[in-house]
Amino acid sequence: MKNRIKELREQKGLTQEQLGSLVGTSRQAINAIETEKFEPSIWLAYDISNVFECSIEEVFIFEESTRKSRAECSRRDASGY
Repeated sequence: MKNRIKELREQKGLTQEQLGSLVGTSRQAINAIETEKFEPSIWLAYDISNVFECSIEEVFIFEESTRKSRAECSRRDASGY
């Protein structure tokens, strides 16, 4: 999932550490989200979007992924296909 966190964070003049403090997580977690190594929970995404006074969809870009979603994998495993 792509995101605009770095862009929005820099517009507000916030460091990763400051943003992490505002949303109750670490600088390392913010860095991992910014670099798309980690996808935040819906609650963390909501808190981040609130800091930027944006909707979640304005911060996080949901695109069709070539990777199977967890739901698709679960359905496949349950059906045996």
